[in-house]
Amino acid sequence: GEVQNDHQDELWIFCNGIMNELDAAKGACKKVTEMFGRPCKLLHNPTDGPILDLLECLMGKTGLFRLGCTGPRKLLRNILDKEMKKDCFKKIVLVAHSQGTIISGNVIADFNDGIEDKEKYTVEEREVIKKNMSKLEVYIFAGAAHYMSGKYVSHLECLSNRGDVVAVFGHIFPNILKSIWRNTRGNGIIYDHCKDHVETSNWGHSFIPHYLAPMEKGCFSGSKLATDYWLKNPQKKNESETSPLISK
Repeated sequence: GEVQNDHQDELWIFCNGIMNELDAAKGACKKVTEMFGRPCKLLHNPTDGPILDLLECLMGKTGLFRLGCTGPRKLLRNILDKEMKKDCFKKIVLVAHSQGTIISGNVIADFNDGIEDKEKYTVEEREVIKKNMSKLEVYIFAGAAHYMSGKYVSHLECLSNRGDVVAVFGHIFPNILKSIWRNTRGNGIIYDHCKDHVETSNWGHSFIPHYLAPMEKGCFSGSKLATDYWLKNPQKKNESETSPLISK
């Protein structure tokens, strides 16, 4: 059966990272539901094998997909555009990990471009996009994105382990070098209007064992996920239950 939803005015979405088959991604999404007490829908970023997954990450990060679009990016953009317009949702929470942060960062960039494009959109249209974006909370784990801006969202957090080699190429890339690594738009690595949470003594990249499990033990204690959402004694769903899947 469906998990009880005491927060009908919230929509939670999880976008998984690299090398995640559907069952693994569902398991991660289920853990989000259990920990934070909100039904979470999975936007599955399917794996195409290690080589193609890494190639997708590189192209998404550097902007080579700027004129094109991966399926998950297009789907996430369309879903957020649709759901943010609904009055029934006062809050939309996006949780992303690893490659999912690249997808999420690019989608946020798409919306930000709309708000700032005075030639393509009227003042009224840009204000509508801005109003819709103010519903969005974003939580980035092991941020690998080149661009991650909370300028127009309600809340943005970036959570990384200092010993996460993937996050080193994004969120925790040395600040002095961020302006040097430029994408196809000529921009360096940008992480702005966000709250940073870095566990300096932690290592590892996997979502559940290296991020959610440590949070349950007191790590990332300043995160809003830990202070406002985390259920200290969550009731687990039945093993037969699966996370709702967002599809076209």
